[in-house]
Amino acid sequence: MQKSANLLRLIWIALLALSLAGCGGLGSISMGDLFSTGDTTEPGQPQTQAPDIAAIQNPGDPKVAFLLPLGIRGNASEVARALKEAGEMALVESGSPGITLVTKDTLGTPEGARAAVQSAINEGAELVVGPLFAGSVQAIGPIAQSRRVPVMAFSTSSAAAGNGVFLISFLPEQDVANIVRFSVQSGQSRFAALIPETAYGGIVERSLRQELQSKGGQLVTVQRYRRTPQGAAQAATQIAASLKDAAVGADTLLIAEGGDMLRALGNALTAAGVNPQVTKIVGTSLWDDPATASVDIAVGGWYPGVSPELTNAFNARFRQSYGRDPKRIASLAYDAVSLAIALGRQNAQSPRGQKFPVQSLTNSQGFQGSNGLFRFLGNGRNQRGLSILEVTKSGPRVAAPAPSTFGAGF
Repeated sequence: MQKSANLLRLIWIALLALSLAGCGGLGSISMGDLFSTGDTTEPGQPQTQAPDIAAIQNPGDPKVAFLLPLGIRGNASEVARALKEAGEMALVESGSPGITLVTKDTLGTPEGARAAVQSAINEGAELVVGPLFAGSVQAIGPIAQSRRVPVMAFSTSSAAAGNGVFLISFLPEQDVANIVRFSVQSGQSRFAALIPETAYGGIVERSLRQELQSKGGQLVTVQRYRRTPQGAAQAATQIAASLKDAAVGADTLLIAEGGDMLRALGNALTAAGVNPQVTKIVGTSLWDDPATASVDIAVGGWYPGVSPELTNAFNARFRQSYGRDPKRIASLAYDAVSLAIALGRQNAQSPRGQKFPVQSLTNSQGFQGSNGLFRFLGNGRNQRGLSILEVTKSGPRVAAPAPSTFGAGF
């Protein structure tokens, strides 16, 4: 027990020293892209390599594979670039990381990912960070498992987790868990929900039912919709009628949408007479968008996310290093590499192949990363202690701070 506590303390100290936080925007990669079981973006030419970081790496340090779709075309290439830079920023800020990153291009395809992970493991990689897309994560899983090399991947598809693959991403299940926990504690227990007919929407609905049941709440009505202006307007009108029905008795409306679709739903709900002073409006991390402040019905509403203080700190450091704001997902690469550094230092005297043990990754007390508290579960998914943010016209404010430890309610 003492050894485990010491390990946790060292990891927390290392991550707190390295971590600064972070969110920007996913650019043109949609949530659906990260859920896809097959990678569809066309391969292209590799990115220009970032500045050399070899000066802070020792050839004798344990190797960590960094698998990214650097050769992908389109806006996804900017996400891959930001992930790479954030991971390297963690190395530089550590001063003496004690690990060597072995960066490999997956080309954005399952085939490319398989070749990349095989090459990295053959070169001695003992831990894998990445890949990004669900299809690539699922493709490398059996290879890494057969070589007993754990994986920390960026996909948001829980189907990709397990058997040595751990998802460090922002999972929709955790959005729901955090907003339900806070809402029920605040006296909001009877939910209505507007859910898109997508893979993301399906996960949100299942998680909402499970979390409300476990917390003593109830999902009293659901409207699913096609993600078109007409589909959104029709669903909003129908759920507005349900909210006016005293027999339904919903006190909270979850809108699992963001951006232009959130605005379309909000306008339709307002037109149908939904009053946010009567029905509490809540959302998921898709609300983490400057455009949300312009949706009248969302103002005063709650959603789970990383506190602006952490976000702004990470953005400032990334901007200082690279001259631009990071993509939102970049902070996950920073955390993954930071955790690899912490574990590598702690287990520096362990034999090769035992420097990143699964039992350390799944420490039940978790880790304090740049996006707050998180821990990996045995099934490869994660739990996150997120802040609850309130929408204001001038931007989000913290309605409830993120927990500092995993305790009651998790």
